[in-house]
Amino acid sequence: MPLALTYPQATHLLRRAAARGRKEEAQKLVEMGLEAAVDWLLQDPAPAPPFKTAATRNERGQQHREISQLWINHWLSTPTAAAERMVLFWHGLLTSEFRETMGAQGIDFWNQFATFRQLGYGPYGELLRAMARNPVMLLYLNNAQSRKEHPNQNWARELLELFTLGPDHYTEQDILEAARAFTGWTVRLAGGQRPREASANVPFEFVFNRNWHDPGEKTFLGQRVRSGDEVLEILIAHPQTYRFVGRKLLKFYLCPDPPEALVQEGARVFQSGGTRAFLRWLFTHEAFYRPEYRNALIKSPLEYMVGLWYAAGVEQVDFEGRAGRALYQAFAAMGQIPFDPPSVAGWDGGLAWLAESPFLTRLNLLAGFAGRERRLDLEVFMDGAGGALALVKPEAQLL
Repeated sequence: MPLALTYPQATHLLRRAAARGRKEEAQKLVEMGLEAAVDWLLQDPAPAPPFKTAATRNERGQQHREISQLWINHWLSTPTAAAERMVLFWHGLLTSEFRETMGAQGIDFWNQFATFRQLGYGPYGELLRAMARNPVMLLYLNNAQSRKEHPNQNWARELLELFTLGPDHYTEQDILEAARAFTGWTVRLAGGQRPREASANVPFEFVFNRNWHDPGEKTFLGQRVRSGDEVLEILIAHPQTYRFVGRKLLKFYLCPDPPEALVQEGARVFQSGGTRAFLRWLFTHEAFYRPEYRNALIKSPLEYMVGLWYAAGVEQVDFEGRAGRALYQAFAAMGQIPFDPPSVAGWDGGLAWLAESPFLTRLNLLAGFAGRERRLDLEVFMDGAGGALALVKPEAQLL
């Protein structure tokens, strides 16, 4: 007999998994039962539409506005919205800043998100290998310029500190040795085109420059290696990688300070089964539905706006024209610019989202929903919804 799922549990599950939902969708999950509902939410992601721009390679601001609009509209319309909240998680962990990654185009960031979508539910090792060769990542963390004469440490440092082991599980010497191993991992424009001649629709691609690579033996975490691939395999096999990233997943999907027992249990599931198995374990775990974990997270601006637009029946947003530009700029005022986190550590999140100025921006945006009260379905968006006036309650900010 399938495990039961109550209606309040279904609204909680939809909010956490997808950051959007409506009453009939929650009811559909109830009818499915818990395990079938979770499997339905975690089905393979629907592909996002392709990106093509008329902007030049120098008009990166226009490209950023276009990819931001394209992603939000995909999140609003896709049948696999849980995959887009997962993309947001990987975007905040395996970060790249649009404004700091000079040379990279909108197409490069759009391709990076496609990788998050394609590999994000699978084994973390597969995603990590792909990110190590991702042109945006190589450009952002300066590995594209790293040569044996002067190894750049940025990628190696963040790989250890933020993407795998976390602080206190490696030494400065390990960073230096890893940086040597990744020398020669660089990029070029597809087809060997020159930046001055290529359109903005020509992406970068990974290339290994043997002449730039340091082929000598290195000692990394006590093991002898020569290549970046060997460094990656050591990190992918290390249990601490899954404790560190698994804790991040629990902070994103459960609560700001997850219990250590769940961290340890989740790490084992994450290492053996990948991200989809981890999320299935979490979403079917009795702890996920405990009262203390309901409304335990604060919605990021993207989650808030996507959830609210979806609740209001908005199918597409437009960042063109005066009103559209103001809406696009509101994300900066709220503290979350798509494709452009503030640092390699991603967004701080939590109460930072509700500082005075960002919070007032959220409330001011509510005026844009005037006239949509009849279509406003807030059953999933917030607990205790009772019409448009409920949006000023604290529950509207909680996930």
